[in-house]
Order: sequence, then structure tokens, then C-alpha cells
Amino acid sequence: MVIVYFILILTGVIMVHELGHYLFARLFKVKVLEFAIGFGPKIFSVKGRETTFRLNVFPIGGYVRMLGEEGEEIADEEEKEKSFYAKPAWQRFLITLAGPLFSILAGYLLFLPITLNWGIALPGIDEVVPGSPAEEAGLRRGDIIYSINDKIAFDTSIISNEIQKGLPVELVIIRNGEKKSLRLTPRMYPETYEFVLESAEGTPSGKLVSVNGNRDTSVLKEFVNEYVVLEFEGGTVKGILKQFNEIPARYMIGISFSGLAPVFKKDIYFKEGLFVFKKGDRIVRVEDQEIEGWQDLVVLYQRLTLGKDTMMVSLQGNDLEWWRGLSGSVRVVIKRGDSTIEKNVEASFLKNILETPDLLEMGVPRYKPKNPLEAVNLSVKACNYVLLTTASSLKNFFRNVQTGQIVGVVGLAGVISAASKTGLEAVLTVVAVITISLGVLNLLPLPALDGGRIIFSLVEMITRKRLNPQVENIIHFLGFIFLMILFLYITFLDIGRMMGI
Repeated sequence: MVIVYFILILTGVIMVHELGHYLFARLFKVKVLEFAIGFGPKIFSVKGRETTFRLNVFPIGGYVRMLGEEGEEIADEEEKEKSFYAKPAWQRFLITLAGPLFSILAGYLLFLPITLNWGIALPGIDEVVPGSPAEEAGLRRGDIIYSINDKIAFDTSIISNEIQKGLPVELVIIRNGEKKSLRLTPRMYPETYEFVLESAEGTPSGKLVSVNGNRDTSVLKEFVNEYVVLEFEGGTVKGILKQFNEIPARYMIGISFSGLAPVFKKDIYFKEGLFVFKKGDRIVRVEDQEIEGWQDLVVLYQRLTLGKDTMMVSLQGNDLEWWRGLSGSVRVVIKRGDSTIEKNVEASFLKNILETPDLLEMGVPRYKPKNPLEAVNLSVKACNYVLLTTASSLKNFFRNVQTGQIVGVVGLAGVISAASKTGLEAVLTVVAVITISLGVLNLLPLPALDGGRIIFSLVEMITRKRLNPQVENIIHFLGFIFLMILFLYITFLDIGRMMGI
């Protein structure tokens, strides 16, 4: 079924893009020879009055082939007037621009019904640190952050980037459906050490005093995969340091963002006919860990992943948190209505539940605009954010930075697969993001892409001189070879991510 979703979505996105080229070519009386979805051998075709519409084997692109587009000689004068290069540069510019423009506009149009029907996902607050600027300002668990410094909070990175400036911030939050403005000043928090010990012995308590006898505790990072003795104020811990992560000192307001809630959306069965958890059950404790929200679920999942005889530790200044890994049978306490129920389940089974999409409720509801005008405003701004984020990702990719932000066909299939398990809203959102991204990608000023052809048209419009069409097509052919190499490289990255390389 995922393959069907993938083919339908990709075909639809490509069709919209090529439709832009086709309609504008017809508008300017350019003869369109072929309107094709996909590359390679044809599956079937339909012959129109002038155009052959065909579906090809590989649905990873498409094309509109216009008369004279490849620079070929046309003897018939009447036909010659219908050729692509017989048209003035401004018309060729608009024909080429129409594809990316249709892709981007389709994304904008698609976001509106998504916003009207399901609302928009905004960051919620899961935890508020005692004594933090957030607590002092009155923020609470369950609050939704609508905007920060007049920027709609479509992503947590928008909030983090503003806070990292260290300047006072203006927050607009949503609480019980009503908006409320708050002002608070971020505070500098010390660096954080997060590490995992295998074959761990002992119990940490208080401040970390020494590492293998060294009072400079920052040397801990130098002992990865080695046996360490950690002296805390209240005890000694020994083990093999398997993972270490240092988060530098940074400005924070003392909140953690919400994700999923520890509440089941549906019945969970251990095997057919034997349910373990029922819809509406809330996990309140697993072994010695209280479960209240998303951050607790994250810690729980890490413990289930680590397994037996391991310990994970988080140190931020004098603040210490630590947990032992879980394996075998674990005791889970749930709240079902007014009753409290204890169950023993396998750690691997519980881990699988936390990994499965669409089993748990969202921590905070989606925000539904109060009126259609607000919905239009939010959907347009959401698309603007996708547009800018896509452009930034492409820029970083070509600078060889953050290449993980770019996915190819293989990665795209994984994204669609995950969305299909979540629901229609997630699928439509993915389609909207894909079509906007396709439009932005095609605007890159590279030969063989629409952006490259747009550049040639603009140069001709400015200089009043036309480049030989055959020379232009050679340049586009070389660009096509480059894009195929790039396609293979991105596919390699996709496969590497899937295999954890």
C-alpha cells in the first residue's frame, strides 16, 4: 500500500508541475508534442489533437516536450511559428517559470484545507523547570506557544533561535483556547554532560567531583570506550563510558517541548484477542519512573533501548539526573478511569509500542484558527516558512553542510510511509511540502532545471541576443548528467540513513 501511495503522490505532484508548463505553452500557441509523467519506456499513451499524453515506467520526474525545444530544424514555416524558440524570450521565460510556480501554488492551496479541517501544529510545553524564567513568567505544562517576537512558532527551532540571542522575548501562548501575552528574559545555563555507562556499578549523588582521580571533570570526554571511576559528592560510580555528549552553555527559559502524551489512542494487543492496554489508558509509572509527559517517555524509551547493567546520566552544573536501563519484564502502572492497574510486560514489547506511530495521543491539541481569515493567514505563513526552510536546506546542501536535510526518492518513500501510518492530515501535509520543495528545487539556476532555462531567457531579455539553441541544449545535457550524478549521491545518502551508516 505504501508503494501505491508513493506512486500516486509522486505522479500527482509531477503532473501539477508539468501542467504549468503545458498550459502556458498552449497559451502562447507553442505546439506541445508530448506530456509525459515519468521517464523510460512508456506504460501507455493517449494521442490528442497535437499532444501525446504518456505514462512512463519510472515515476521520478516528467516532462513537456515542445516543438523545436531541442533546437532541431523545422522546415514548415507554419509549424516553425509554433516552435518553442520561435517565441520571444519573455514568453519562454513564463512557460518555464509556470512549472515551479504551479508546484508552489499547489502547496499553498493544499495547506488551507489542512488548516481549516485539522488546525495547525504548534509547539506545546511539556515541562517547566522550577525557578526558571518560564515559571516566573507563569508558563505551565500544556500551554501552546503561538508566537515569539511576532514570529509564528511553526517549529521549535524558531523559538530556540530567538531565545539564544539572550534578549527579552515576547511570547504569545494559547491556554484553554485563549491567547495570552508574556514577556520573559532568557537565562544562561551551564554546559550539560550526557553520557552512558555500561557494566555500571554504584549510585551517583550530588556534584561530580573527579574523573579517574582528576578534579577537572571536563576530561570525561577523553575516556569514551574506556573504564572510568566517577567520584560524586554522595557516592562512586564505575563503568565503561560508551557514549558522551556535551551541550555547551546556552540561554534558556526553562521549558521542554511537548510531543506525545502517555495516553493510548487505541487498544494494544499482545496477541490476537488478548489486549494489554485499552484506549484511554494513561501510563503513570514504569518501575521507579513517574511518567507525566513527553520528556518522561523519551527517557523511558532510552532506558528500554539501553537494556541491562547500563546507566545514563545527565549533569547540568550541580543538577544531576540518572536512570538505569530496563530489560526483561517491567512493571507498568496505568490509570484506567478511576482505577489504577499494574501490569508486567516485556521491555521489548513496551519499546515496540513507543516506536509505533499513531498509538499515543498528542501532548497538546492542534490549534484551530478562530475564523477563515486567520486560517488563510496562518496557512500562507506556514507555506512561507516551508519555502524559506527548503531554500536554506538546498543552500546548505551545496555548501556540504547538513546534508541530512535533503532526501531523494528512497528517503521520500520512507517519509510517505511514516505519514500514511499517521493519517490523512499527515499525508496531505507531506504532499504540500513535497510540491513546494519541488518548485523551489526547480528554480535553482542549474542547466537542465527550469531555473537554468529561466536564466538563459533573462539573459536574452537583457542583452537582446539569443544563444544558439543547439549550444543551449548541449549545456542542459551536461547539466542533466550532473543532476543524475547528484541524484545517485542523494540516493546513496538515503540508503546510508536507512542502514544507520
